[in-house]
Amino acid sequence: MEDALSDQVDTVGLVLAGGGARGAYEVGALTALLPALEQRGELPQVIVGTSVGALNAAFLAAGAHLPVEQLVGDGRAVWSDIQFEQALEPIGSPRTVARLARYVGQFLRIPGARLDALLDPTPLSATIQRLVAFDRLERNVADGTLRAAAVVASSALTSRSVVFHRGGNPPSHDPKRGIDYVPAELDEQHVRASAAIPSVFPAVHVDSPQQARGWYFDGGTRLNTPIKPAIALGSERVIVLALNAIAPAPPQLAGEARPDALEGAAQLIQAVLVDPLVHDVRTLAMVNTLLAEVADQDPEASGKRRIPYILVAPQQHDAIGRLAARVFTEHYTELRDALRSRDLAFLGRLVAGGSDPIHGELLSYLFFAPEFTRELLELGRRDAERWLSQPHDDGPWEIGAPGPG
Repeated sequence: MEDALSDQVDTVGLVLAGGGARGAYEVGALTALLPALEQRGELPQVIVGTSVGALNAAFLAAGAHLPVEQLVGDGRAVWSDIQFEQALEPIGSPRTVARLARYVGQFLRIPGARLDALLDPTPLSATIQRLVAFDRLERNVADGTLRAAAVVASSALTSRSVVFHRGGNPPSHDPKRGIDYVPAELDEQHVRASAAIPSVFPAVHVDSPQQARGWYFDGGTRLNTPIKPAIALGSERVIVLALNAIAPAPPQLAGEARPDALEGAAQLIQAVLVDPLVHDVRTLAMVNTLLAEVADQDPEASGKRRIPYILVAPQQHDAIGRLAARVFTEHYTELRDALRSRDLAFLGRLVAGGSDPIHGELLSYLFFAPEFTRELLELGRRDAERWLSQPHDDGPWEIGAPGPG
């Protein structure tokens, strides 16, 4: 990516949202976006991610010196061959059984017995270290190949968002939005902290830097799509890759089918992950429009710049849930499928993942199955190609609100 950056005028930021196994969608989108942006001399120099977006961000930042085709090809290969065991301990493993025993002990009020999470992501540490060359990430920032790389976690103590960043010169604290910025030498602890889904995964202890030492949860609980940190780190244009659609749900006000507890959980995910994204994109478009109006009336009246953006997200509100439900039904419901991958079969049955798109949405966050991620890669690529094929305000860059397509 290095040679294409030298002639850039605006600094481009890449924003990668959180969403578990859905992260394959982001890499799929980049297989179309990055080659197109390379031709325009507009490759990202700031990369910021939350949760699985933090893993993708670290991977991309560590490979920023590579040719674009090689970088996206490597990312596609990683997600095409993903296995449940690369992220989580088998559900029937001794570690998981011991975790269940701790829950029973806590329920029985046995001293010292305490449940810290439902699942055990111990394998994730080795996976991150295998996939991300953090020393290379450091060199890419130091030599100017990138201006900044960052991951977002949530402090277990303050509930504020903490942006661990290498490079960039943001404020130390944003009280209005509850964001703290901490310069750090990024490593796998910061990435795991960003991906520690509360209750599902245990909190992660970050050892350095000293001033931010402590326990953290998934950054997506407060800042799943970190647009503001990307701008604070110097981005003048932003590429936003979202793992939830911003398209509205059907206009029908309500239905007669009684929802179960899992569908209630899906409502919470909507509130935490999707609604803030919709708000942020609308706010960015509104501010851009106001600044354009001011500039038309008096070019010297405003010192603020508009922030052109690219937004790639699923087109339908249930697109990924529908995909997960179909893939689970086709590949993980028969007995022979259960023997091949007991964990995925059990997980899918636990959340009724094949019953409908709503339950498929819940399954999709932990559905680390190659049959699923390969289809997500293609979905992301198609959605990115759709954005690139549509008319915008400045090539692929939008200024106002995104259109319906």
